[in-house]
Amino acid sequence: MKAITKISLISGLLASSLALADPEPNTDTDSRGCGHGAHSKMMKDQSRFLDRMADRLKLTAEQRTSIKTVMETSKPQIAHIREKMQANHKALRELRRAKNIDEGQVEQLAHERGNLVANMIIERTRVRSEIRQVLTDTQREQMRQMRENRWEGNKG
Repeated sequence: MKAITKISLISGLLASSLALADPEPNTDTDSRGCGHGAHSKMMKDQSRFLDRMADRLKLTAEQRTSIKTVMETSKPQIAHIREKMQANHKALRELRRAKNIDEGQVEQLAHERGNLVANMIIERTRVRSEIRQVLTDTQREQMRQMRENRWEGNKG
């Protein structure tokens, strides 16, 4: 298989895995794409998520505090990974615009992107696991049903 075909295939796979890893891309960028306001949006989204979860699952104050701690603890790691992903994306975009493409550099950035996506998936899975440990069996089942209903609502 030719190198350019491999690179195209890797890029496509990475793009699709990135879409799966973060189904809601950051839309809080200004015209320069610098992401001002993204942090405050993420904070509001987390707060809304916690409020909805608390209401629907009837979380106790202790559970709510534990879950908020888990989410707060993960913020720096997730933010760090996102920053690296943005830098990687920018580097790939600049390479694509170059007159002569350095395939070795593209391959290196593609592998880096894959590792970053994997790290994000691992971190999010760890957070979800820690949240599940705080829930009762009944609440876990309710959460599973809510997730299924959400996926079914997104079909079609």
